[in-house]
Amino acid sequence: MQQRQVYRADPDGYRTPRPSAPTPVRRSAGQPPRPAESARPAGAPRKKKPGLIRRFFVGLARRLYFGGKTIFKFALLAPILVFMVAFSYNVDCSGLFQGALAPRRIVDLMLQGYDVTNYDQMDERQVVQLYAQDVPEAPEVIGIGSSRVLQFTSELVGSDSFFNMGVTGADVRDNMTSYYKMVTYGKTPQVLIWSVDPWVFYNSEAAFDDRADAELYDEFLTNVLGVETDYEAPDQVELWKALAEPAYFQGNVDYYFKNRGQSTITDEDGNPIDFNPVEGDPMHQTSNIKRADGSVLYFEEFRERPVDQVLADAAAASTTFNSVHMEGFDAMSDTQCQAFDAFIRYARSQGTTVILVLSPWHPYLYNYLLTEPELHQGFFQVEAWVRQYCAENGIPLYGSYDPTLIEGLEESDFFDGLHCKGSGIAKFFPGVPTVLQQIQNGGLPDPLAVSARVTSEAPEPEGAVSDAGEAADA
Repeated sequence: MQQRQVYRADPDGYRTPRPSAPTPVRRSAGQPPRPAESARPAGAPRKKKPGLIRRFFVGLARRLYFGGKTIFKFALLAPILVFMVAFSYNVDCSGLFQGALAPRRIVDLMLQGYDVTNYDQMDERQVVQLYAQDVPEAPEVIGIGSSRVLQFTSELVGSDSFFNMGVTGADVRDNMTSYYKMVTYGKTPQVLIWSVDPWVFYNSEAAFDDRADAELYDEFLTNVLGVETDYEAPDQVELWKALAEPAYFQGNVDYYFKNRGQSTITDEDGNPIDFNPVEGDPMHQTSNIKRADGSVLYFEEFRERPVDQVLADAAAASTTFNSVHMEGFDAMSDTQCQAFDAFIRYARSQGTTVILVLSPWHPYLYNYLLTEPELHQGFFQVEAWVRQYCAENGIPLYGSYDPTLIEGLEESDFFDGLHCKGSGIAKFFPGVPTVLQQIQNGGLPDPLAVSARVTSEAPEPEGAVSDAGEAADA
């Protein structure tokens, strides 16, 4: 049907056709192909798609290219990240990795050869652990024990490479973990001097010090001695994440520049750290100091007290003797004896020569204990057991709890009832070079050649302290 034209009036009189709506074109299967498709000449082969292998390698190349660009961008940032991590780890103002700031200050000074002030305010256990961490090379000789070992010095030991790891009130956990930390950091000493206190063999809460690191001891028992405990290795992931924290980095930057070049070092909160190098002659100080070799030098007035004041302290300690980790110590513990043996075997397996020491008690104190042996049965069992153990295992043993077994020992060789001076130690300990020579020549003293008194009726051996009996009657 022919479509009727529609006209529109024009001002000039012409009649212009009005445009009609476009008619949609509909294609069907029978219609010819689009011009773009018909551009291929007749009979020409259809273009093949790339093969699967080729598409795989092309895609891989594209991913490697764009991945390489990303890695390159990260590589440009890597030095900055490495610097942030290294800076935060070494400054470590919160002590997350390097230890608390105050003990670090003490150890840094000691490693530089300085004696350190303010000993009475030190956290001795942290100092010992940080020393094991930070000392560049293992000392040839270390000492462990309670405050009764702290008078062992480099001079008495006979070695310039000596560090005293004793801590006040040390229990069996402190003793064993101090050596364990040295081994853990790859700084195993050649010689270990252990001043063995009697409460090492007492398995009771009274024998343990609240300041000891119980978790570290459980780690030692579990990982080294194979003793089952509740120990679980701590999760270090969250701790190490702090190294990448910008806020922690900024805190370390602020702390570093605040203390750089300052004579007074502060903690994270800005409080001064009052541990500084000793000025003047160490022998004439008015307070106790920590020597660079780990030993303790008491202030001059205390060291020079007259004998009657020392005797008064020994008498006062007599009635409170059991309070020194030995309340209710009626018998030695089989468990603690086994732990003692396991530790000795462990140290020797590391190539360490173990030397045991029994530091004497003040003559008045020991004589007083003999008047009431039923109250100190565990204490009187220890020395005989240790002597037998050393005889059976070829371990050097020096000293005795009984002061009458140490030739020439006098009351003036004591600070009080519990602590022997260096002058007293020199009378029973010959020094490490001599001990090693005795081991080599087979000339060690026989541990069973003498026996400590366990009753007041026991005869006094030759070399007894001359005025011990008079002190006991005082």
